[in-house]
Amino acid sequence: MKDYRLKTKRQIEILGTVLNYPDKFKVVDFEVLFKVNELTIKRDLRELRSLGIDIHSKKGNGIGVYSKIPDEIIKNIITQYIGLTANQSSYDQASGLLVQKLNNKSISFITLFQRCIEDHYKVKIKYEKRGEELCNERIVEPYRIFQSDKNWRLLAKHEGTIKQFLINNIKYIEPLNKKFKPVSQKQIDEIFSTSFKSWLGKERYKVRLKLLSPWSYRIKPRQLMEFQKITENSDGSIIYETVVNSLKEISGWIVSRGEGVVVLEPDELRQIVIKTAQGTLKNYL
Repeated sequence: MKDYRLKTKRQIEILGTVLNYPDKFKVVDFEVLFKVNELTIKRDLRELRSLGIDIHSKKGNGIGVYSKIPDEIIKNIITQYIGLTANQSSYDQASGLLVQKLNNKSISFITLFQRCIEDHYKVKIKYEKRGEELCNERIVEPYRIFQSDKNWRLLAKHEGTIKQFLINNIKYIEPLNKKFKPVSQKQIDEIFSTSFKSWLGKERYKVRLKLLSPWSYRIKPRQLMEFQKITENSDGSIIYETVVNSLKEISGWIVSRGEGVVVLEPDELRQIVIKTAQGTLKNYL
């Protein structure tokens, strides 16, 4: 497994270098750079070509990419590379909390859920909802396991509504011999694209915020949402526009920023922010 990860990382780094310096690097240069032999580099190029990347070493020149790489291939490569190299501390923390809560059950729960996701089987679970002493029995259609806010979660449909369940709070699962019709990947991606943090829902709200200094400078270079629009004003402030599926969730984020974040629309969000801020203030009166 380690060799596979190193090979994949090397191949992506070869591609990135060639794209940045077309026709400059030869096979021998990558031999020295990655401390491998000529056959290994040639095999790397061949495997990159098998992915649909037109990368070749031409006689007398260096290595180049000679046609446009499809966007979907680029997206997959970036996702794979980040998975190999990025700091996985949030994943580690989520896994740590899961093991602390469920111990050996954490392995069985994760694997059983994943098998039911892939084979489209419904699952019976007993779920301990926050603030409730009794576990509720539910039959769900599992769609995806994902990590958010330092917890592993299950995206699933329950009684016609797509919800998320903290796997830490699941006490029992039983795969059922009942199939369900899966939702498309496009539908799942659309759900996550409008989730500001971890809330999942069918509602859609267009949000416009005005951010003053220092928040304008901190937020401007960041990608908070997959779909967002930032407009700079002459006074240094910015207008931030996006679409979310929970006003309550983003209102908590706004209140936690303090001064400098002003709700322009919708008015419903403005009222929620005022109510949330007043509730917080009562703790100090």
